[in-house]
This record gives sequence, C-alpha cells and structure tokens, in this order.
Amino acid sequence: MILLKLYLALGDSITAGYGVESPFSFPMVYASFLRRHNPNLKLLNFGINGLTTSGLLNQLRTNQNLRTSIRHAFLITLTIGSNDLLRLIGNPNQPIKTSQLPIIQRTMSRTLMQIGQELRSLNPYAIIKVATLYNPLPAGPYANYYSLVQGIIDTANAMIVMWAKSYGFIVVNLDREIKGKELLFISRDHAHPNAAGYQMIAKAFARY
Repeated sequence: MILLKLYLALGDSITAGYGVESPFSFPMVYASFLRRHNPNLKLLNFGINGLTTSGLLNQLRTNQNLRTSIRHAFLITLTIGSNDLLRLIGNPNQPIKTSQLPIIQRTMSRTLMQIGQELRSLNPYAIIKVATLYNPLPAGPYANYYSLVQGIIDTANAMIVMWAKSYGFIVVNLDREIKGKELLFISRDHAHPNAAGYQMIAKAFARY
C-alpha cells in the first residue's frame, strides 16, 4: 500500500491561481517542488476567487469534504484577508472608505482567531503556512492610494503575524518578496500575480 501525503491549499484567488492556467498556480508549482522529496504527494486546492475570512470560516464549519481533508493533511497553505480589505475601495474616483476600517479590522481579527481554532481542532499537528498580504498598487488606477493602502496592509499583516503565532502557523512574508518588484510579479489587472509572481510565491512557501 502506497501512503499518500496530502497537501491542502486554502484561500482566495491567490490560491485558486486567478489569471493563469492551473499548472502555473502557486500550489501546483509548490507541489511539484515537494514531490522531489515526497513523490506520493497529493494536492487538493480549495482556493475560491473572492473568498473572505468569513467565507473561509463558513467553509471550515460546513464543508464536510474540506473538514475531512484538513484532518488528513500534513501540510496546509493559506492566503486570506485581501478581499476583506477590498471592501474599503469603491472605484478609482472615490476616496477609500477609511471610516469603515476599524470595523473591518475588528471583524477580520475575530474571524481569523475562529479560523485558527477550527483548523487546529481538526488537525493539531499539520504544518500550516499563512501568507502576509501584499500591496500591488505602485501602478494602475489606484496608484495614488499606494501610501494609504500600505499603512492599512501593514496593520493587517501585524494582525496576521500575531494570529499565526497564536496557533503555531508559519508566516510567509509575501509583502517582502513583492515590494519593489511589483512590475515583475503583478499582472495587468494590477491586483493578482502573473505567472512569474505565482512562481515566486511557490518558492517563498518552499523557503519558509
């Protein structure tokens, strides 16, 4: 009997591989790295475009296939949080709704803690790697919001780091990997990675 090792990818469009063909998504690339040492590795990608922290929590509580997969995983990766913050942005001609920021931050912090509880109750032993958020805005229609958005992202990332430490998760600092290299790694939609960006993300997850 061949024993399969299960790698489970959870999260938003970054995990789903938005904008590229499936073989170029970061979980697929990362899995190919892992198979050099674990040839029997199996990947399940549960990434969902537009997923928020509350959406992920709902999935963790209600999706029985997902819950079973979490119980059996030896490795879980997670990208989440960007879509929570996108609620602050209307269109490029409107100011960012900073008045809503404290509410969004409190809700996001509370929901992350509940996600951590669900993951660890289902699997106390898996290696769980969580990505920080990155700022894609030096170019594009929202470029004039770069500094403001950077401050919001820095606050969110501090929250993510504290949350990760609380549950024994490993933090993958995507913000550091992308900063200053946005034109290399961000696609023409000025939000998602391009193929080179997903390759970089896979390498970052492998390195941390």
